[in-house]
Amino acid sequence: MGAMASTAKPWELDLTEDPSDPRVQLQRDAKETDGLLREIDTGKVDDTSEHFDFTLGMKPFLTKLEGTFGYKLLWLLFGAQFLVKGFAFGLIGKAEPYMYKMHHVPAGQMQVYQGVTALPWAMKPIIGLVSDIFPIRGYNKAPYMLATSAVAMIGYFCVGTISSAAMPVTLLVICFICIQLQASTSDLLSEAKYAEKMNEHPTQGPSLMTYVWFGMQIGGLCAVLLSGVIIARSGAQLVYLVALIPASAILVPVYLNYMEETALTSRQATDKYIKFLEQRETIWLCGIMLFGTCTLVVTGLTSGPGDHHIAAGVSLLIAFVVIVGFSVLLSPTIAKFNAFSLIQTSLSLSMGGASFYFYTDTPDQYPEGPHFSPFFYNSVLGVVTSIVSLFGIWCYQRYMTTWKYRNILVCTNLAYSIFALPDIVLFTRYNLTLGIPDHVFMMGSSVAQSVIFQWQWMPQVVILSYLCPKGMEATMYALLAGCHNLGNTIAANCGAVMLDYLGCTPSGQINESSKFDNLWKASVLSTILPLFTILALFWLIPDVRQNERIIDESYGSATRGSLWRRWTGRDLD
Repeated sequence: MGAMASTAKPWELDLTEDPSDPRVQLQRDAKETDGLLREIDTGKVDDTSEHFDFTLGMKPFLTKLEGTFGYKLLWLLFGAQFLVKGFAFGLIGKAEPYMYKMHHVPAGQMQVYQGVTALPWAMKPIIGLVSDIFPIRGYNKAPYMLATSAVAMIGYFCVGTISSAAMPVTLLVICFICIQLQASTSDLLSEAKYAEKMNEHPTQGPSLMTYVWFGMQIGGLCAVLLSGVIIARSGAQLVYLVALIPASAILVPVYLNYMEETALTSRQATDKYIKFLEQRETIWLCGIMLFGTCTLVVTGLTSGPGDHHIAAGVSLLIAFVVIVGFSVLLSPTIAKFNAFSLIQTSLSLSMGGASFYFYTDTPDQYPEGPHFSPFFYNSVLGVVTSIVSLFGIWCYQRYMTTWKYRNILVCTNLAYSIFALPDIVLFTRYNLTLGIPDHVFMMGSSVAQSVIFQWQWMPQVVILSYLCPKGMEATMYALLAGCHNLGNTIAANCGAVMLDYLGCTPSGQINESSKFDNLWKASVLSTILPLFTILALFWLIPDVRQNERIIDESYGSATRGSLWRRWTGRDLD
């Protein structure tokens, strides 16, 4: 009996005494991939279609995903995407501007610092390249996730325990970079894993993306519920100590090898290295991205409030080099989408530094302002936007997963600009003339923009996954997503120049009302400029549906048909 117990699987029940028991047949049909909690009843099996589904369709949805992709991938994504990127990242995202406000950092400089701290997301290419061609003890992903998580733990602890008086702003920014490095690395390598799985099961790709983004929104919802309360009662520093807990949770599935990595032999690692050398163009692109991001980090940390034009000029130069380099060295389909993504994000000029002060300044600082409390600005407003974002994801999964990329991106770009127009009314304070309170007006505007954003962004995540050739998932996903994130830094730096030019330079000082006079003009520019991407959309985005393959999987190359290969006669065709 003891020997049998030691080798029996959890689902192998001793039911042979009664062959008429309906559980016997269920046992015979069971597979090792089945969930452990299969519904087994001693009586008649009910017709579940006659009963209300209290999970609102989530149980069959998750069961189908588990059957297709396996439970280990789902738990890995729970740790990397839900806890780290959704919950922990959501917490610190709300606290970061308050940390800068404690140091009275001007709005434009705040945006430059935020652009710098976001650059680990643009460094994804070099992270992906190193993880792909330099395995540690035979493993490509897990060691890098563990190492960056350890560095991030130090960053969380320092920000959460060292007083603002004892921590220079530069050191604060460096800690933020360490924290973001963990999030970007975990995000990238988990993305590479589900990109690999999505290429194996393309028809279920949109469903897996729904699982990821729905989970991130749930994690973000929990984060905003806590962030406003913590900031209002205990200050922004405590947020980092709280976020330390979910950020460290990723160590569990990674340690248990839920990446399902098999240690490479020396021969396999060498073969993979040789394969990458055959497509050395991708290595050059990673080098371009590394040089660009490091340059922007140094420029951002060394430039002062009067040097924003230098950071913006360097950003635009790097954007030009990146677009040209990608267009010459990558396959046309991949290069065109990359150009669209970088241009779209770069044209969305950021004004977040000034708008943060506009919303949160006290009556002494901005007498005419909305005076949103930390609880309303983070928890109340954050909960509402998170809930409607979940609704946006549900609508996307229910109605839009079979749309063509061009159609959905044209519609969402137009809609997002239209629903951003109410911000102008709020910044001019005209909503008070109309008799609409700031809190109500802000709520309605944020709801509409959150839904449209999900419809706009999710198809781009799907196309990113489908543009990754087999065997190069981490590197290619990193290059494409890194360019998108680089665009955010470019938008932040150029937005800082825009704010300086318009005189929108609040810093949380007393009586700074005049600093907001031209904020509505900045909103007009940041709303109109992204519309120009629609003009190039029909040339840059493939005319296919979201559940169809975009590149031929057979050749597994990201550079096939590129201009460089045609010019040098090295085209694989």
